[in-house]
Amino acid sequence: MAKPVRRRLRKLLPWAIGLFAGGIVLALAIAYSGIFNIAASAGHPVLLEWLLTLGKERSVIVNSKPVDVPDLDIAGLVPLGAAHFQGGCATCHRTPGQKLNPVYGQMLPSPPDLKVHAPMWTRKQLFWMVRHGIQFTGMPAWSGDGRDDEVWAVVAFLEALPSMNTVDYLKYASGNSKDIIAAQAGEVASQGRPKINITACSRCHDTDNAPPTSPYVPSLGGQNKAYLKRTLHEYHSDLRQSGFMELIAVELDSEHINNLADYYASLKPSVSKPAQNVSSEGAMLAVHGDLSHKIPACLSCHGANKRPDYPRLAGQSEQYIKQQLLVLQRGIRAKTPYGAIMTTIAKRLTEQQMGAAAAFFASQSPTERTEHKTGEGLRQ
Repeated sequence: MAKPVRRRLRKLLPWAIGLFAGGIVLALAIAYSGIFNIAASAGHPVLLEWLLTLGKERSVIVNSKPVDVPDLDIAGLVPLGAAHFQGGCATCHRTPGQKLNPVYGQMLPSPPDLKVHAPMWTRKQLFWMVRHGIQFTGMPAWSGDGRDDEVWAVVAFLEALPSMNTVDYLKYASGNSKDIIAAQAGEVASQGRPKINITACSRCHDTDNAPPTSPYVPSLGGQNKAYLKRTLHEYHSDLRQSGFMELIAVELDSEHINNLADYYASLKPSVSKPAQNVSSEGAMLAVHGDLSHKIPACLSCHGANKRPDYPRLAGQSEQYIKQQLLVLQRGIRAKTPYGAIMTTIAKRLTEQQMGAAAAFFASQSPTERTEHKTGEGLRQ
């Protein structure tokens, strides 16, 4: 039986090769002739639309399977994801209660209303699409290389979006930008809408009377001007990765950066929610480091009256500090000299040490001389 089967296969093989080659030639002929109408206004033939939809859905399902889903702090991440959605996604996908912009409505395919479509996908699949984008749809990949932590914030928001009404959405997306300054009619007529959204920073960060909108966002009030300027220039130059910040910083010139640094440096520092599990290990790392593993004392650079181009850590939230240490440990911030220094140190830290250091600094007042107070306590 085996020989007749092999003989039949040998007879069919030339036909199969010929059909395959003929299909390629036909496809090339159609492409070269230009008879296929690629105009968005023409829409897709029914069969092609079905094939493209099937291919997209199966690709997302299959490629998202290896994604590891972390424990999501939904309450802490939703405001961060909502602020980014407002600044980077809502233009195409619209917000609750908003009509689709007619320009984007003429795209092929038209951007979906995520309030309706997000529940159709799993958490893994939403992450994969936001992280990698989708070809031939206009959906871009995430701009912050390696910043999966930011993508999960958008996923948390998308999971919460279907249950939001217009009021709920605005509460999250506007953040601390409660008082929107309306441009005068004459300014709009002569200048158009401002290139930079005046509420871009306060959607997430602290103001003179409110803390950051999420524990995953740093408090900027009272930070050193030199550090703030350096950080904004790094985001602007794509040397420091963040799908959130790059969107804002790329529009900033040197004058904007200088003015923003002045503004936040002049603010009174906001106080984060106190850490719950503060240990002596965190204080030891802050004051003395861990010499056996070549880990210097955190306060040797990050204490009061230390280097002005280093950030103040006292009073930052536990979640933010630990998240940044994990980002540094993965080498994502190693493109700059300062990031490279901290990357080397972060790679020597255990996860327990990261948590201990984060909890310690979150428990400290941003306005006190932390290294003096802690050092005296440890010597007693």
